[in-house]
Amino acid sequence: MKLKSVIYLLMEKMLSPCTDKIVCISKAEKLSAEREHIAKDEKLALIPNGIDVNAVRNAVGKSRSELGIADDAFVVGMIGRLSPQKAPDVFIQAAKLIHGQIPNSAFIIVGNGEESEQVEAFAKENGLELVITGWTDEPYAYLKAFDVAMLLSRWEGFGLAFVEYMAAEKNVVATRIDAIPTLIEDGVDGLLVKVDNPQDAADKVFWLYNHPEEAADMRRKALKKVIENYDINRVVNQHIDMFEKLISGGVILCNEFSYVFIGCAVASENEERRVAA
Repeated sequence: MKLKSVIYLLMEKMLSPCTDKIVCISKAEKLSAEREHIAKDEKLALIPNGIDVNAVRNAVGKSRSELGIADDAFVVGMIGRLSPQKAPDVFIQAAKLIHGQIPNSAFIIVGNGEESEQVEAFAKENGLELVITGWTDEPYAYLKAFDVAMLLSRWEGFGLAFVEYMAAEKNVVATRIDAIPTLIEDGVDGLLVKVDNPQDAADKVFWLYNHPEEAADMRRKALKKVIENYDINRVVNQHIDMFEKLISGGVILCNEFSYVFIGCAVASENEERRVAA
C-alpha cells in the first residue's frame, strides 16, 4: 500500500468515531470501508456522486470543424487528467490500434497533465489525428464531438466522467477496476476492459463500430440509468433525507458558522453548543 493511501486510511479511522454517518460514494468504497474496519455497516451510507444531467445534455457542442476534425471521422475521446491514474498512455496505444482498423478515426483528450508531451509525441510518430484541449471549464462541449467515450483508469474511487459520458449518450469503454463495474454493467450500458490492455480497449471500440444498433441500445440504457440514479436532484434529496434522519436522532449544530457537525461537540472561541435528542 502506498504511503499516501496509508495516511488517508489512518485519518479515516481516526475521524470515524467522531461521526454518526459516513457517506460512501460507491459500492466499492463502502466495501472498502467495511473491509478496512473504518466503520460498521450501520454507520455507512451509500450515496453516489451526482451530475446535472440537463447541463450535460443541453451543452452547446464544439463543431468538429472547430477542432480540425472531419465531419465523417469516427471520434474516440476521453475526459481526464493526463496522469498515470487515468492511463493516457494506454489510451493513445489503443488509438494506434483503432486507427489501423478504422482509418478515418480521430482522437480527443479533454484535459492536461504531466504526460501530455509523451502522448502528443506518440501520436505524431504514429500519424494519429489527436486533439488535446488542455484545461477547460467546458468539457461537455468537447464531449459532444465523441462517438465513443473512453477512460482506462488504473484505479478509480467513483469516476464522475463515466456518468457524464452516459448522460451525453456516448458509448462507454472503461476498465474493470474498483468502482467502475458498479457504474457500468458490461455489455448492457457500456463495455469493460482489462487494465493496461490497449488491445482489449481497441477490440471493444471495433465491436461498437461494427454493431451500431446494439451500440445505440447501450446508449439508451445508459442514459436511463443516469437519470434514475445519478441526477443531482435525486442525490441532493438522498442527502437531505439522511440529514433529516440524523437530526431527528440528535446532531450538533453550530449556527454561528452555518455548519452542521455530525457526532461530535463543536466549540467556538466563546462557547460550546450541543443539541442532543
